[in-house]
Amino acid sequence: MPELKPIHAVLILAIVAIVALYVLGVGLGATGDSPRQANPSETAAKLRERFLKPRAVTAEELGVGSGCTLTKGILSLRGGAVCEVDVKASDTRVRSLLLELIPEVGAPMEVEVTPRGKPSVPATFDPLKESKKLDVMEEGAALKLTCKAPLQQTPGCALRLVQ
Repeated sequence: MPELKPIHAVLILAIVAIVALYVLGVGLGATGDSPRQANPSETAAKLRERFLKPRAVTAEELGVGSGCTLTKGILSLRGGAVCEVDVKASDTRVRSLLLELIPEVGAPMEVEVTPRGKPSVPATFDPLKESKKLDVMEEGAALKLTCKAPLQQTPGCALRLVQ
């Protein structure tokens, strides 16, 4: 029987390695989610939760203006009222601010968010249809809330800001 030359052994090992990598790639790496089907906002939210985990804004960091009251983390407005809420600056790089609708009070509400940090992009939710979690940078932000309920209706609108 002829002796196996070193080059033949290397070729056989290379073929075995390629077949093994193919089997592992098909078995472990193949999924039905192609990059084109993935939702970028969901991917960003997963990465944010995985790496950042910002702490929530506390009630002490909120400066509530006239026209509304903040009680136990819930901001209440009369119908037709406009309220400004100041999210104060902090030494924490990123914080999360919860804008959670209170289902018992069903009046629509307009929310304008203006971050103070640069570069920043203001956001307007008119009306706020679902609960949102916003990132607030260390410089803080300003919120302007407008209750679209009939004038002087009590309570007109309610929004949870603090968990």
